[in-house]
Amino acid sequence: MSRYPHGVSVYGIPVYGSGPSSVLGPGCGKIVWMVATKAESNLYYKQLHDNGVSDNDMYTTLTTALAATTASRNDVILATPGTYTETAEVAWSKANTHLVGLGGPNARGDYGEPNVVIYTTTAAVGATVNITGQNCQFYNVTIQNAGNDAGNLCAVLLNKYGCYFENVSIQGNLASTQRSTAACSSLYISTNGHYPMFVNCNFGNTCWGAISGANQASCVRFVGSQPNDGHFKNCRFLSDSSTASVVAVSAPLNCSAGRNWLWEDCFFYNYNSTPGTNLNQVFYIAGPAPTHGFAYKATLRGCTANGWDEWTDADNDRFFADMPITGLGGGLVREPTAAAGN
Repeated sequence: MSRYPHGVSVYGIPVYGSGPSSVLGPGCGKIVWMVATKAESNLYYKQLHDNGVSDNDMYTTLTTALAATTASRNDVILATPGTYTETAEVAWSKANTHLVGLGGPNARGDYGEPNVVIYTTTAAVGATVNITGQNCQFYNVTIQNAGNDAGNLCAVLLNKYGCYFENVSIQGNLASTQRSTAACSSLYISTNGHYPMFVNCNFGNTCWGAISGANQASCVRFVGSQPNDGHFKNCRFLSDSSTASVVAVSAPLNCSAGRNWLWEDCFFYNYNSTPGTNLNQVFYIAGPAPTHGFAYKATLRGCTANGWDEWTDADNDRFFADMPITGLGGGLVREPTAAAGN
């Protein structure tokens, strides 16, 4: 019942921990390991080595680990805690390949406080991870882009359908030039990024410096043409800005987002160095017709925002919410100091 040295299994089904992401299911392919360093002082490496895992099955970057996988057979990269530095885009083009961080579900730190962190500081790396393989899964990792250049656009570029993310932190805009470049964000969703699911994920940050680009998205920027049917569930969208036009999510081009996007039980927060001052809107949606950023209707369900005046300034029959009225449009926080009945 053991697949030693490729991991622990029960009747051939690999087990990686507990909870909904513990089992990828029957038919799991090759197990590939990531370790921050191949040194005896790295106890993860030492443990794997002592248990008989070959050095040839352990890799110190995501690029080399991914190269050891084969598409369309559910190969899995298991990443032990540590920082993994990339100097070029990781071209995640292999369908049905998966990444699991082994440091647990809390992946909200950065590369100075590592759990499992994959990042770049190299200039002009457009996306740290560029996903063009369908139906890939990502768990318990942080992916960051900290290159101090206007060409360091995002941490993750999603451009293929059916991908799933759980307990993943995606952070761009960590360097000063990124924070003043309107096109820079944390997650890019492009034309073929249809029906992704993001569960318990984190986008952006509040402590690397203020974002200042006009209509710049701290968290998510839609690019390309009409990716459809995405779902964000119980996610956090974080921002640091005192520039009124900065937003969390941007759909800046004609139909850069398609139909049926859902944000469910999500929290949006902007840290402003001027207390009591809100930014203009959480979502920037291009308009008026015919250049709507969302081609069809998107929905907020049970969401909360702190630090913005409105969900969106675009009254163009493209964006809807179901939250009870707290603040304009529902779901916008207020100080709990009003008298009963007010």
